[in-house]
Amino acid sequence: MEQSSESSEIICRPTQWFFWRAILMLAMFGGFGAYFLYDWKVGYPKANYIVAHYQAFTDAAEVWADQRDQWEDYVSKQTIPFGEDQTIYPQGTNFSEPWPEILATMEKGNDEELWTIYSGKMGWPQKVNLQEDQKSKRKITEQLVAAIICFSLTLITLFFLIRTKARVMKVNHEGYFPPGGDVIPFDQMTRLDKRKWETKGLALITYLEGSQEKKAKIDGMVYGQFKEEDGAPAEALFQRVLSQFQGELVELVEEDDTDE
Repeated sequence: MEQSSESSEIICRPTQWFFWRAILMLAMFGGFGAYFLYDWKVGYPKANYIVAHYQAFTDAAEVWADQRDQWEDYVSKQTIPFGEDQTIYPQGTNFSEPWPEILATMEKGNDEELWTIYSGKMGWPQKVNLQEDQKSKRKITEQLVAAIICFSLTLITLFFLIRTKARVMKVNHEGYFPPGGDVIPFDQMTRLDKRKWETKGLALITYLEGSQEKKAKIDGMVYGQFKEEDGAPAEALFQRVLSQFQGELVELVEEDDTDE
């Protein structure tokens, strides 16, 4: 809080509470945006690539009994079953990629054992669910949409952070100055709603500008705050406005339990 004895001015600047809150929101929206963007570009396509390879091991186990007499020759002619939609796989995927060489060593259809060895070597999950781990084109697109939404929220939060940082709310002998606004003279204030002041640090001023009725907020949580060690700037500003206000005051009325 800044107060001048000459002008009797109280200035409330943006609080650390607001800045920390904004930074946390930036980190949250930005983090989720990066996470969804990664899944769209890398995570989901890679998951599909792994599923296609796992499908090759499953297919091998199903035909091993019929092809075991010419197994090595059969394996050498097979390719990974990527399917028709090539857009759901990583960029640069070789869609003519042959079956892994380890499948040529299959005995008695032991695909799970071979997959454990192969996936360990590749750094892939050992447990794969062909139904749940397969990511459709729609699911991949949803990750991009979610990323765009999160990054949009990040930009909006950044905008409000920059805008709020440059603003103050203040009161002096002329009247109340809302953040980013012009002075509201005390004699133009017609209504002061303080019902949320005690719980949320919010008050709403209704005032006349010419013949037009307008509203402005006193936001003590964003500007000034209520720390006693700092002189409770927001409370001091509000009390100054209240002391000069001559209009309709709206406040909570506590009910008396003894009244019928």
